[in-house]
Amino acid sequence: MARVVPLGLGAAVSPTVLTVSVLLMCSPRRPVARGALFALGVLSVLAVISVLGITVLDRFADHHPSATERAVSDSVDLVLGLVLLALAARTALRPRDPTTERTARHPADHDGLARAYALGLVMMATNVTTIVLYIPAMRDIGRADVSTSDQAVALLVMLGFASLPATVPLLLRVVVPGPAQRALTRLDGAMTRHRRAIVLAVEIVFGVYLIVRGL
Repeated sequence: MARVVPLGLGAAVSPTVLTVSVLLMCSPRRPVARGALFALGVLSVLAVISVLGITVLDRFADHHPSATERAVSDSVDLVLGLVLLALAARTALRPRDPTTERTARHPADHDGLARAYALGLVMMATNVTTIVLYIPAMRDIGRADVSTSDQAVALLVMLGFASLPATVPLLLRVVVPGPAQRALTRLDGAMTRHRRAIVLAVEIVFGVYLIVRGL
C-alpha cells in the first residue's frame, strides 16, 4: 500500500476526464445513464490494463527478485519518470488550442449511450499521465509477496483511485442531484481555468517521484 497509494493519488488527478464527466452530469439529456456508461468506459480501459499488468508482469517477476531483476524494475521507474517529465515539458510549451478545448468541453452535444461509453474508452486510453502511473502500480502489486486476496484489495484500491474523476461526479449526481449540479458547474469553471497548471504539477511531481524511486 505504501508504494501503490502515492501512485493512485497521482492517477486520480485527471482534469480532462473530470471535465467531461462534469459536463455529462450537467447535461439535461439522460445525465445519469450517460455518465454511468462514460464511467464504465473508463473502468473498462483500467480493467484491461490491470489484467495485462498483473498477468504479464507477474510472469516475468519473481517474488524474490534478483539484483538484475531489481535493476530492470528500477530502470522502468526511471524511464516512466522521464516520460512524465517529457510530458510536462510538452504541456508547458504547447500553445493552447481553442478548437480542441471546445471539442472536449461539449461532449453533451453528441447524444447516445453508446457514444458516452466510447467517449469513456477514448478519454482513458489517451490519458497518458494516468496510464504511466498505473503501470508501475500494477507491477508492484504483481510482484508483492502477499496473498492473492491482499493483491486483489490493492488492485481495487488502485482501480478506485484512477476512476475517481469519472465516478465521483456520477455518485454526487445520483445522491444529491440539485446541490451536485450547482457544485459541479462551479468545479467545471475552476478546472477549465487551471487545467494546464494541474496537469503540469502532476507530471512534474510524479515524474520526479518515479525517478527518485528508480534511483
